[in-house]
Amino acid sequence: MADPITDPATAPIHWTPVADLVAIPLERAVPVRVGAAQVAVVRLIDGSIHAVGNRDPFSGAQVMARGIVGSICVGGTIHRTLVSPMYKQTFYLATGRCTTDDQVCLGTWSTRVVDDRLEVGECVVPPTTTDVLSA
Repeated sequence: MADPITDPATAPIHWTPVADLVAIPLERAVPVRVGAAQVAVVRLIDGSIHAVGNRDPFSGAQVMARGIVGSICVGGTIHRTLVSPMYKQTFYLATGRCTTDDQVCLGTWSTRVVDDRLEVGECVVPPTTTDVLSA
């Protein structure tokens, strides 16, 4: 049987309180610090909340929280996106993946709301590193 503390699949998630939910503007990204990671949090009009890496994997700059929140239609399905302010690559908010190169990812973090306060958990999908892009 797996140890619930040391097994990553069952280990408890550490949650970082980041802001009151009402302080996070709708349809905008805001930067937050979660441990050593810089994360861009987006609260959408439908009430969903996404947390992706703040580092643009193409430029290496911590700028994604200054990006444009939008959407694209793929196969008749609307997907919410975040556009980098640097080189204008577009990333899916749900997966962190680049819309034109699925090998490139911002990374994603878990989120939850407790007592009207947003908390960000651990990294769920790791971001693409500069080493991967230059290889």
